Amino acid sequence: MAKNEKKISIAAFDKIAKAQEKPGVTKQWFDTQIHIRHTLGFAEMLAFVDDVVKSCMQEGLGYLPEVREFLVKCNVLTRYANFTLPDNLEHRYALVYGTDAVETVLDGVDRKQLEEIINAIDDKLDYLCNANAAELEKQVHKLEDTFAALAKQMEDIFSGVDGDDIGKLTSAIANGGLNEEKIVEAYMKEKYGMGPRLVEKAEAGDAEA
Repeated sequence: MAKNEKKISIAAFDKIAKAQEKPGVTKQWFDTQIHIRHTLGFAEMLAFVDDVVKSCMQEGLGYLPEVREFLVKCNVLTRYANFTLPDNLEHRYALVYGTDAVETVLDGVDRKQLEEIINAIDDKLDYLCNANAAELEKQVHKLEDTFAALAKQMEDIFSGVDGDDIGKLTSAIANGGLNEEKIVEAYMKEKYGMGPRLVEKAEAGDAEA
């Protein structure tokens, strides 16, 4: 932009925007009136996107694409128009899909803005799904590393024990439950021919040392 080029002032921009502003409309719908906003403000647009995304992503269930369109329609009714919807989802679903309320409201809204809102919802859902998949993959790799480290530790522990020793140690566990003293006792007996008393003496000698 040239240095001497005159910029459009905010005041002039506001004046033009006001002249082009499309006011909301009021429609008679059976025995009631619907007040429809042509365009949502910035905060309402963000709230629209946030509500649909958070409602589609449920903890423990993940992404629920089957409710996305329903949630978009609910927000069309409550944000572009003056509808109040029940908390009960069955009741709400019946109202949204059992009437032409959504179609009636859509006739008076800025379709371009609504299209951008829906695109933003889909982009955010894609991002969250990809992020969750990456985190899950990271956790799987971490679990694999943990198992590999555990396998290495077990290999080191039993490196000097043959198959018969392991079988007898396993038998000791099966017969007496997971008892540390019995495992050590069985191991020392099979490995070094030491009975319980010798094991106690060996442990006492280690303690005195």
